[in-house]
Amino acid sequence: MSSIALKFVFCAAVIVVSMAAGYLCRRRQWVGEQASEWIMTFVAVAGYSTVGFLTVWGTPLQGRDAALPVWAAVHMLLMTGLSLAAAGWFTPDRAGQGLFAILSGVGNNGFTGGAFVLYLLYGEAAMGLANIYIMLFMVVAVGVMYPLARHYAAQGPATSLGRLIWRSLFDWRSIGLPLVLIAIALSVAGLERPAWITRWRIVDVLVYTITPLAFFGIGLRLRFSKIRPLARVIAGLALMRFGVGALTGLGLAWLSQFTPWGMEGLRWKVYVIEAFVPTAITSVAIANMFNLRPDEASALFVANTGLYLVLVLPLVFAIFGG
Repeated sequence: MSSIALKFVFCAAVIVVSMAAGYLCRRRQWVGEQASEWIMTFVAVAGYSTVGFLTVWGTPLQGRDAALPVWAAVHMLLMTGLSLAAAGWFTPDRAGQGLFAILSGVGNNGFTGGAFVLYLLYGEAAMGLANIYIMLFMVVAVGVMYPLARHYAAQGPATSLGRLIWRSLFDWRSIGLPLVLIAIALSVAGLERPAWITRWRIVDVLVYTITPLAFFGIGLRLRFSKIRPLARVIAGLALMRFGVGALTGLGLAWLSQFTPWGMEGLRWKVYVIEAFVPTAITSVAIANMFNLRPDEASALFVANTGLYLVLVLPLVFAIFGG
């Protein structure tokens, strides 16, 4: 087993143990579930922002790769819009529809999801492209997901979209946006990341600190009794992430052929496979940050990830592993 596969096995064990620990701590009343909000806020603001900055800065950019994160952002935006339009079919209330769109719009494209699947299929080159794929994620999160969560979590009169976006841009929780833009500029300018960051495995340390914290927070909110009443929403989320997500990814990959930045070969495979991974843990963090049905978000995340592992992943290996 390669070192990166061992890392993933260890990470998977950490995820299960951390989520179980959070669940147990709430059941035993050792930690209140309200702690999940500040834990997930810390994870999203301090953790993901720092890891995103260091990862993007450490990924060399080539001209032909520049379009990949742009097409990825287009897919996220299109999926969010389609999911918001379809949300009423699966959940009748306003807050539930907003949560549905946020969970359906963005997938788990990183190391614990799509990037590792790509590594198993095609090796380190594919994982490197997966890092490039998610470069603009923070831009989409701050510019679209934060305002969307704020809008649907609000109890009072609706605020205009422009004002919500403006508030999100200058919200302290949006620090990840300027950081990732700075990282892209540093990478494009050819300024190398300090060698000690790699030598001391700073990114690994951060990932293996943030990951258990995030899943501990999910465990604090997880109630298995909520999963059955959410059966219709779970089915809708699976339809959007695994069905519509795949079709949308294929359509955009085909459309890219009519542009100077058409995807082909390994880039095409990376783009299509990343298009229908399960929902992102970041979406759960956003739900906690803005108090948008965080209990439901945790239950839906667990159910959607489980369905992917049992039903979808075997098909991915059967279709793309030949």
